[in-house]
Amino acid sequence: MHAYTILTICSKGWEMPMSTPKRPKFSVGDIVVNTLYGTVGTVTDIQQIDGTFLYEINHGHSLFTEQTLVLLSEFTDDLWIAEEIEIELPFFLGEIVRVRDYDGHLFKVVGVRTEIYRYYGEGWEETIYELKRLTDGWEIEVHLEDITPLADGEETSVTLVQDIVIATPMNASLLLPSADSENREPSVDELLDMYNDYKALYKWFGDDQYKRMMETVVQRLQEIVNHQNRN
Repeated sequence: MHAYTILTICSKGWEMPMSTPKRPKFSVGDIVVNTLYGTVGTVTDIQQIDGTFLYEINHGHSLFTEQTLVLLSEFTDDLWIAEEIEIELPFFLGEIVRVRDYDGHLFKVVGVRTEIYRYYGEGWEETIYELKRLTDGWEIEVHLEDITPLADGEETSVTLVQDIVIATPMNASLLLPSADSENREPSVDELLDMYNDYKALYKWFGDDQYKRMMETVVQRLQEIVNHQNRN
Protein backbone atom coordinates (compact mmCIF):
# COMPACT_ATOMS: atom_id res chain seq x y z
CA MET A 1 0.00 0.00 0.00
CA HIS A 2 1.38 3.35 -0.93
CA ALA A 3 0.68 6.48 1.01
CA TYR A 4 0.60 9.89 -0.58
CA THR A 5 0.97 13.17 1.22
CA ILE A 6 -0.72 16.22 -0.26
CA LEU A 7 0.74 19.53 0.79
CA THR A 8 -1.11 22.79 0.38
CA ILE A 9 1.20 25.77 0.40
CA CYS A 10 -0.33 29.11 1.17
CA SER A 11 1.64 32.30 1.02
CA LYS A 12 0.14 35.41 2.51
CA GLY A 13 2.17 37.64 0.26
CA TRP A 14 1.42 35.85 -3.06
CA GLU A 15 -1.78 36.19 -5.08
CA MET A 16 -2.97 34.67 -8.33
CA PRO A 17 -2.28 37.05 -11.21
CA MET A 18 -5.47 38.75 -12.52
CA SER A 19 -5.95 39.55 -16.19
CA THR A 20 -6.42 43.18 -17.09
CA PRO A 21 -10.12 43.81 -17.84
CA LYS A 22 -10.79 44.42 -21.51
CA ARG A 23 -11.71 47.97 -22.38
CA PRO A 24 -13.91 49.04 -25.30
CA LYS A 25 -12.08 50.21 -28.38
CA PHE A 26 -14.46 53.11 -28.92
CA SER A 27 -16.08 55.60 -26.57
CA VAL A 28 -19.49 57.24 -26.57
CA GLY A 29 -19.26 60.27 -28.82
CA ASP A 30 -16.66 58.82 -31.18
CA ILE A 31 -17.38 59.37 -34.87
CA VAL A 32 -16.95 56.07 -36.68
CA VAL A 33 -17.40 54.55 -40.12
CA ASN A 34 -19.67 51.51 -40.32
CA THR A 35 -17.89 49.36 -42.90
CA LEU A 36 -20.95 47.13 -43.33
CA TYR A 37 -23.02 49.94 -44.82
CA GLY A 38 -20.41 52.57 -45.66
CA THR A 39 -22.08 55.10 -43.38
CA VAL A 40 -20.75 57.54 -40.79
CA GLY A 41 -22.28 57.85 -37.35
CA THR A 42 -21.67 58.62 -33.70
CA VAL A 43 -21.34 56.01 -30.97
CA THR A 44 -24.30 56.62 -28.65
CA ASP A 45 -24.15 53.56 -26.37
CA ILE A 46 -21.85 50.65 -25.51
CA GLN A 47 -22.99 47.24 -24.26
CA GLN A 48 -20.97 44.18 -23.24
CA ILE A 49 -22.42 40.75 -23.89
CA ASP A 50 -20.41 37.60 -23.08
CA GLY A 51 -17.22 39.62 -23.03
CA THR A 52 -17.85 41.22 -26.42
CA PHE A 53 -18.41 44.95 -26.76
CA LEU A 54 -21.30 46.01 -28.98
CA TYR A 55 -21.85 49.57 -30.13
CA GLU A 56 -25.03 51.52 -30.79
CA ILE A 57 -24.76 54.09 -33.59
CA ASN A 58 -26.96 57.21 -33.80
CA HIS A 59 -29.42 55.78 -31.24
CA GLY A 60 -30.33 53.02 -33.71
CA HIS A 61 -31.82 49.66 -32.83
CA SER A 62 -28.87 47.61 -34.14
CA LEU A 63 -25.60 46.86 -32.36
CA PHE A 64 -22.25 46.47 -34.13
CA THR A 65 -19.01 44.74 -33.18
CA GLU A 66 -15.64 46.45 -33.08
CA GLN A 67 -14.55 44.65 -36.25
CA THR A 68 -17.18 46.48 -38.30
CA LEU A 69 -16.29 49.96 -37.07
CA VAL A 70 -13.37 52.27 -37.81
CA LEU A 71 -12.66 55.71 -36.39
CA LEU A 72 -13.36 58.32 -39.04
CA SER A 73 -9.94 59.86 -38.37
CA GLU A 74 -8.30 56.51 -39.18
CA PHE A 75 -10.42 55.60 -42.20
CA THR A 76 -8.35 55.54 -45.41
CA ASP A 77 -10.75 54.16 -48.03
CA ASP A 78 -13.10 56.19 -50.21
CA LEU A 79 -16.05 57.59 -48.31
CA TRP A 80 -19.39 58.60 -49.77
CA ILE A 81 -21.10 61.36 -47.81
CA ALA A 82 -24.88 61.01 -47.90
CA GLU A 83 -26.91 64.20 -47.94
CA GLU A 84 -29.86 64.53 -45.60
CA ILE A 85 -32.67 66.67 -46.97
CA GLU A 86 -35.72 67.90 -45.10
CA ILE A 87 -38.77 68.43 -47.32
CA GLU A 88 -41.76 70.35 -46.00
CA LEU A 89 -45.13 69.01 -47.16
CA PRO A 90 -47.77 71.55 -46.10
CA PHE A 91 -50.64 69.71 -47.82
CA PHE A 92 -51.62 66.14 -46.96
CA LEU A 93 -53.14 63.44 -49.13
CA GLY A 94 -56.89 63.87 -49.45
CA GLU A 95 -56.83 67.59 -48.63
CA ILE A 96 -59.08 69.89 -50.66
CA VAL A 97 -57.20 72.86 -52.18
CA ARG A 98 -57.39 75.56 -54.83
CA VAL A 99 -54.93 76.09 -57.67
CA ARG A 100 -53.71 79.37 -59.11
CA ASP A 101 -55.28 80.30 -62.48
CA TYR A 102 -58.06 77.70 -62.20
CA ASP A 103 -60.94 80.07 -61.38
CA GLY A 104 -61.53 78.82 -57.87
CA HIS A 105 -62.08 75.18 -58.82
CA LEU A 106 -61.55 72.72 -56.01
CA PHE A 107 -59.01 69.91 -56.24
CA LYS A 108 -58.16 66.95 -54.03
CA VAL A 109 -54.53 66.04 -53.33
CA VAL A 110 -54.03 62.47 -54.60
CA GLY A 111 -50.22 62.29 -54.77
CA VAL A 112 -46.97 64.13 -54.10
CA ARG A 113 -43.36 63.67 -55.18
CA THR A 114 -40.07 65.51 -54.72
CA GLU A 115 -37.58 66.06 -57.53
CA ILE A 116 -33.98 66.71 -56.46
CA TYR A 117 -31.57 68.63 -58.71
CA ARG A 118 -27.82 68.75 -58.03
CA TYR A 119 -25.23 70.47 -60.21
CA TYR A 120 -21.73 71.72 -59.62
CA GLY A 121 -22.02 74.71 -57.34
CA GLU A 122 -25.81 74.69 -57.08
CA GLY A 123 -28.77 72.54 -56.22
CA TRP A 124 -32.47 72.72 -55.40
CA GLU A 125 -35.57 70.63 -54.76
CA GLU A 126 -39.03 70.86 -56.29
CA THR A 127 -42.21 69.46 -54.78
CA ILE A 128 -44.86 68.39 -57.29
CA TYR A 129 -48.46 67.74 -56.22
CA GLU A 130 -50.82 65.50 -58.16
CA LEU A 131 -54.38 66.81 -57.93
CA LYS A 132 -57.81 65.67 -59.05
CA ARG A 133 -60.61 68.18 -59.70
CA LEU A 134 -63.69 67.45 -57.64
CA THR A 135 -66.22 68.26 -60.34
CA ASP A 136 -65.05 65.87 -63.05
CA GLY A 137 -61.99 63.96 -61.80
CA TRP A 138 -59.60 65.77 -64.17
CA GLU A 139 -56.01 65.31 -62.96
CA ILE A 140 -53.21 67.88 -63.07
CA GLU A 141 -49.70 68.27 -61.68
CA VAL A 142 -48.68 71.58 -60.11
CA HIS A 143 -45.81 73.00 -58.09
CA LEU A 144 -46.19 73.71 -54.41
CA GLU A 145 -46.20 77.48 -54.89
CA ASP A 146 -49.26 77.23 -57.17
CA ILE A 147 -51.45 75.67 -54.47
CA THR A 148 -53.45 77.69 -51.97
CA PRO A 149 -55.26 76.24 -48.96
CA LEU A 150 -59.01 76.13 -48.97
CA ALA A 151 -59.23 78.82 -46.29
CA ASP A 152 -56.93 80.68 -43.94
CA GLY A 153 -57.35 80.89 -40.20
CA GLU A 154 -59.35 84.12 -40.33
CA GLU A 155 -62.34 82.65 -42.18
CA THR A 156 -65.23 81.31 -40.16
CA SER A 157 -66.74 77.92 -40.83
CA VAL A 158 -69.89 79.57 -42.23
CA THR A 159 -67.89 81.61 -44.72
CA LEU A 160 -65.92 78.50 -45.62
CA VAL A 161 -69.03 76.48 -46.44
CA GLN A 162 -70.47 79.34 -48.49
CA ASP A 163 -67.18 79.65 -50.34
CA ILE A 164 -67.21 75.97 -51.25
CA VAL A 165 -70.78 76.14 -52.48
CA ILE A 166 -69.93 79.10 -54.73
CA ALA A 167 -66.74 77.48 -56.03
CA THR A 168 -68.48 74.17 -56.76
CA PRO A 169 -72.00 74.80 -58.14
CA MET A 170 -74.40 72.17 -56.89
CA ASN A 171 -75.98 71.47 -60.26
CA ALA A 172 -76.29 67.81 -61.11
CA SER A 173 -76.59 68.53 -64.82
CA LEU A 174 -73.13 70.16 -64.78
CA LEU A 175 -71.49 67.39 -62.82
CA LEU A 176 -73.19 64.30 -64.18
CA PRO A 177 -74.06 63.98 -67.89
CA SER A 178 -77.36 62.34 -68.67
CA ALA A 179 -77.44 58.68 -69.63
CA ASP A 180 -78.48 59.59 -73.21
CA SER A 181 -75.65 62.08 -73.73
CA GLU A 182 -73.40 61.43 -76.73
CA ASN A 183 -70.43 62.89 -74.87
CA ARG A 184 -68.10 60.79 -72.81
CA GLU A 185 -69.81 59.63 -69.65
CA PRO A 186 -68.03 59.33 -66.32
CA SER A 187 -67.00 55.80 -65.52
CA VAL A 188 -68.20 53.92 -62.48
CA ASP A 189 -64.81 54.49 -60.83
CA GLU A 190 -65.05 58.24 -61.46
CA LEU A 191 -68.55 58.34 -60.05
CA LEU A 192 -67.39 56.46 -56.98
CA ASP A 193 -64.57 58.99 -56.57
CA MET A 194 -67.13 61.80 -56.78
CA TYR A 195 -69.27 60.08 -54.17
CA ASN A 196 -66.32 59.74 -51.81
CA ASP A 197 -65.33 63.39 -52.34
CA TYR A 198 -68.80 64.69 -51.53
CA LYS A 199 -69.07 62.28 -48.62
CA ALA A 200 -65.85 63.72 -47.18
CA LEU A 201 -67.07 67.30 -47.70
CA TYR A 202 -70.39 66.47 -46.06
CA LYS A 203 -68.59 64.88 -43.12
CA TRP A 204 -66.30 67.89 -42.67
CA PHE A 205 -68.81 70.71 -43.14
CA GLY A 206 -72.25 69.12 -42.66
CA ASP A 207 -73.84 70.98 -45.58
CA ASP A 208 -76.96 69.21 -46.88
CA GLN A 209 -76.09 70.12 -50.47
CA TYR A 210 -73.17 67.69 -50.35
CA LYS A 211 -75.53 65.00 -49.10
CA ARG A 212 -77.87 65.69 -52.01
CA MET A 213 -74.95 65.38 -54.42
CA MET A 214 -74.11 62.01 -52.88
CA GLU A 215 -77.68 60.92 -53.59
CA THR A 216 -77.41 62.25 -57.16
CA VAL A 217 -74.26 60.21 -57.76
CA VAL A 218 -76.01 57.10 -56.45
CA GLN A 219 -78.91 57.74 -58.83
CA ARG A 220 -76.47 58.13 -61.72
CA LEU A 221 -74.82 54.83 -60.81
CA GLN A 222 -78.23 53.19 -60.76
CA GLU A 223 -78.96 54.59 -64.24
CA ILE A 224 -75.75 53.02 -65.54
CA VAL A 225 -76.65 49.66 -64.00
CA ASN A 226 -80.17 49.79 -65.47
CA HIS A 227 -78.79 50.78 -68.88
CA GLN A 228 -76.37 47.83 -68.83
CA ASN A 229 -79.14 45.45 -67.80
CA ARG A 230 -81.34 46.58 -70.70
CA ASN A 231 -78.51 45.88 -73.12
